[in-house]
Amino acid sequence: MNAFGYVVRRVLWQFGIKRAKRRWEVANRELQVLKEAEDLLGRVAWQDADEVEELTGEYWQLKNIEGQEEALNAEIERLKTENDDLEDKIFDITDEVHDQIDELVGQRNTVATDVDQYLLEIEEIREEAAEIRHRFDGHKVKYKVLKENGGDPGQLDQIQVILKELRADFNERKEKTIERNRRIEEIEARLLKIDEQIHEKRQEIGIRTARVSQKIGENSKRLADCMAKVGAFDRERRDLQSKIGLFLSANPDGSAGLKKATSRHMDLVGRINYFRKSIQYNQRLAKGA
Repeated sequence: MNAFGYVVRRVLWQFGIKRAKRRWEVANRELQVLKEAEDLLGRVAWQDADEVEELTGEYWQLKNIEGQEEALNAEIERLKTENDDLEDKIFDITDEVHDQIDELVGQRNTVATDVDQYLLEIEEIREEAAEIRHRFDGHKVKYKVLKENGGDPGQLDQIQVILKELRADFNERKEKTIERNRRIEEIEARLLKIDEQIHEKRQEIGIRTARVSQKIGENSKRLADCMAKVGAFDRERRDLQSKIGLFLSANPDGSAGLKKATSRHMDLVGRINYFRKSIQYNQRLAKGA
C-alpha cells in the first residue's frame, strides 16, 4: 500500500468502513514478504559489503563460514568417494572369495562322487562275496556228507579243489572291500580338508570385509559430523545475511561502501522500503490511527 492508498482507506474508515481484521492480515503477509526480501538482499549483496564499517563483523564472519564450508564440502566429497570405493572393495572381496569357495565346492562334489562310486563297488563286492560264501557252505556240507558216507575219494578231492578256489575268491573280495574302504577313508580325509578350506574362506570374507566395514563406519560418522557442521553454518549464514539485508535496505545511501553494496540491487531495496511503508499504513489503519 502506498500513501495514496492509505489516504483513501483512511477516508473510508471515517465513514465506518474499517475492515481492521483485513488490514492486520495484509500487514502480516507483507511482513513475511519483507523478511524474505531482506534475506534475499543479504544473500545477493553481502559480498559487496566489505567496505561497510557497520557490517565488518558480519562480512568477515560470512567469509570465514565460506572458507570453512568449502573445506567441509571438499571433505564430504572425499569421504563419499572413499566410501563408494570401499563398498566396491567389499563387493570385490566377496566376489573373489565366493569364486574360490565355488571352486572348492566343485572339487568337493567331484571327490564325493568318487565316494559314491566306491560305496557302490563295495556293495557289489559284498553281494558277490555273499554268493561265494553261500556256495562255499554248500560244498562244505556236501564234502562232509560224502566223506561220512564213504564217498568217492576222487570226488572228495574235486570238492576240496572247489572249496579252495571259493575260499580264494572270497578272500579276493575281502581284500577288494578293504582296499575300497581304505580309499573311502582317504577321500573322506580330503573332503574334511576341503570343508576346512571352505570354512576358512567364509571366515576370510568376514575378516577382510570387517576391516573395510569399520573404515566405512568411521567415514560415515565423520561424514555426519561434517554435514551437521555445514547445516549449522548454513543457519548461521542465513542469520548473518538477514542482518546485512536489513541494514542495507534501511541504509541504501550514505557511505561509499553502502552505495557499492546496494548499487546493483536498488530495485530490491525499493521493494523492501515499499513493503515497510505499506506495513506501517496497514497497521495504522487496523488500529484506527
